Formats: sequence, structure tokens, C-alpha cells
Amino acid sequence: MELFRKVHILDETAKEVVLLRLTGAFSFREIGDIFGKNENWARVTFYRAKQKLVKG
Repeated sequence: MELFRKVHILDETAKEVVLLRLTGAFSFREIGDIFGKNENWARVTFYRAKQKLVKG
């Protein structure tokens, strides 16, 4: 539950990427396609969002 509270603090794009990855079980390629970006963009966005969540 605490994780979802922290996710709501993220900006909209990062929030959507995290939720698609964790709850929707989408691959990074699929997430990139949804946003009209590439797989690497999805990976980097997810990584940066994860770092923000860890820092609190």
C-alpha cells in the first residue's frame, strides 16, 4: 500500500510507466509502443521513477 502512495507523487508519465510495468505486466517494448517511444525510453523512465521511489 505504501508503494502505491509513493507512486502517486511521481509525474504522470513516470506514474503510468511504473503502473503498466508492475500491475499490467507489460514489457518495456509494449510500454514504449503505448507512448510512441522506444524500448530504451521505457527502461530509462522506469529506472528513474524507481530511483525517486527509493529516495522517498
